[in-house]
Amino acid sequence: MKKSLSLILFVILLAGPLMSQKQLYFGLAGTGLSSVITNQNNYGGAPLDYKVVFGASGNVNAGFDFNKHFGLKLEIGYTKMGQKYEKSKKDTAFARNVKLNYLQIPLMFKYRTGGESARFYIQLGPQIDFLLSASQDYTLNDSVFVRTGTNLADQPFVFGEKTITERFSSLDVMGRLDLGVDISLAKNLCLNVGLTMAYGFLDINATDWRLNDNDGNYNPSHNIYGGLNVGLNWVLPLGSKK
Repeated sequence: MKKSLSLILFVILLAGPLMSQKQLYFGLAGTGLSSVITNQNNYGGAPLDYKVVFGASGNVNAGFDFNKHFGLKLEIGYTKMGQKYEKSKKDTAFARNVKLNYLQIPLMFKYRTGGESARFYIQLGPQIDFLLSASQDYTLNDSVFVRTGTNLADQPFVFGEKTITERFSSLDVMGRLDLGVDISLAKNLCLNVGLTMAYGFLDINATDWRLNDNDGNYNPSHNIYGGLNVGLNWVLPLGSKK
């Protein structure tokens, strides 16, 4: 009995300083990013050459720190991703720009170092992406590419059709990693700057649009992105700071 009471007392004494470091925070953030779609799906046509594409993301977020080192962070954001392709040969010039717009909801587990004015952090967690819309500019010699094909549901389509939301899955699940630093600007105001990286685990092509390439093979397409994130957070301490 005495041992149990001693253990309980020890846990309470240990938890006291940790509990005093609890805090809530709310904020806004923006990200400049570069994205890639692996294994391009050109619906049986010849593959095009990849080109660098830039996008952007913005979010509102809320977090809870259990103590000065560990916490959770939830974001709700809008992200523009996609992929550009080009290919020129003799008198033909193909250009394709795929644009994907997502609602993103990541739940991040956060660890950060101690420090008064600056604290380095690492965040890791799952991210659910809901497709809002998908479009493309697909041209041959600066005119809409009008080649036609048939998907796996025997539905005819035009390669260069503008709106292509139905060709992509409505859901993607990504693994995300953030690295950066939290900088205290004032008593309750914090600036965070860091790198963000994410990889999609699911095939983003809709089931009826998983067509073989011109070699007779099909490879699933995945979203990948990386970028620089900058945000501001309003911090609400939930206990006296030790």
